[in-house]
Parts: sequence; structure tokens; C-alpha cells
Amino acid sequence: MKEARLLVTRFAPHAQRLVNLLNAQGTVAFAQPLLALQKTTEFNHASKVLAKNYDYIIAVSPNAVDYTQKALAGINWPQTEYLAVGLATQAKLKAATTQNVVVPEKCFDSEGLLDLPLLLNLQGKHILILRGVGGRELLCDTLRQRGAIVDYYQPYQRVAIVLCGKALIKEWQQQNINGAIISSIELLERLMSVVPLAAHEWLKELTIYAPSERILDQAKRWGWSNTKVLPGMSDQQVIDYFKH
Repeated sequence: MKEARLLVTRFAPHAQRLVNLLNAQGTVAFAQPLLALQKTTEFNHASKVLAKNYDYIIAVSPNAVDYTQKALAGINWPQTEYLAVGLATQAKLKAATTQNVVVPEKCFDSEGLLDLPLLLNLQGKHILILRGVGGRELLCDTLRQRGAIVDYYQPYQRVAIVLCGKALIKEWQQQNINGAIISSIELLERLMSVVPLAAHEWLKELTIYAPSERILDQAKRWGWSNTKVLPGMSDQQVIDYFKH
């Protein structure tokens, strides 16, 4: 098996942090964030939103926790039941709230969360979902179908970084990139839009590493044949996966 030479497309500064950890263990990796994060008008309403008596608060990403924590500006998180989609989000939420945080045992995505016994019977329960603007509606829709009253708090949004695709492709080819770590379908779509069509044949030869089969299934539909599922997107899970 050829040695992985990876493109890490996560948000800055997370991309460079993961690249540093991968390089330190001998895995060649390069950082290239494709999307940036910025505050929304909802950002300033955190204390008002979280003051409501929610039965459950669910965080879907570490960024959702980070932005909510910044928006609270020292105000304590409420005492309630907390849930997180993955291990990295769980760690952030535990640190922020100093409370127990429930996480799926195996499948670290919305489907895994929805399989938890805790979320099966929700008649009349009030639930808050912390996330960025956009994204999947599966979690919210299913919780509502199960009888819950669901609100969103969306303190940030993702915006495209202006990039020169021709220059990036030249750089990536010189670096002999042969794989890309992709954490969402949105990032995969952005990667395709950044790269000029003339270079898509080269792009589709990369191995796509992603934390869910859902992302990899979409990659296959868009023309990738080499795909591998990661155990999760926490730094530790990724570096353990690529450990020599």
C-alpha cells in the first residue's frame, strides 16, 4: 500500500493543528481550509436562548460548542441533559458545561445519535440543537416526528474562501498528494468547485477519507472509486488511523 500523502480540508486553525500532529508521527499532510466560519446575527442571543428550560441540548460539532461558549461570555451553561454527535464534540461540550455528555457508542453521526434509547420517546420534550447555519435536517425532523419541540441556535455560518484552483492543483501535484480528509459533503462539494474541471480526473484519483459512509457514498456518486471510512474526526481518532 502506498504511503498516504494527505490534504486536510478542515477549518482553520483545526486543519493546521491536525497536520502538525500527523507530520509529527511521520504521516505527510498539508493543510488547505476550503471554508471559513463567521458569526451570525444569532450569535448575540445565546444567553436568551439557553435560558429556556430545555430537556436536552444537542451539539452537532466542536465549532457549535466553541461559538456558543464565546457567545455566552462567561455565563454558565444550564443544568440539563447534553448530547453530542461525536467524541471531539463531546470533549468540548464536557469541558464547557462541566456536565456529563452522552454520545453514540459507534456511529458518530445524526443516525447514531437518533439510535440512542434516550431519544426514542420524546413526546412533549423541548430540545435545542447547536449548529451552524445549513446542514442536514434529519436530526431535527426525526426528533419532531418523535414528539419533541425542537429549536435551533445557529451562532455561525460557513463561507467559501476565495482560492485559485489552478495554483492549488499545481501545488498539490508537486506535493504528490494522494488522499484528502473530508468531514462533510459540503466540503467535498467545495473541493470539486475549487478544482478546475480539467483537473477533475486527477482529483477523482485521490483517496477520500471521511468519518461516515454517507459522505463516502456521495463521493462514489460523484466519481471517486477509492474511499475509506475514518473512525471519527477527533484529532486522536485521525492520527491513530494513520499511525504507522
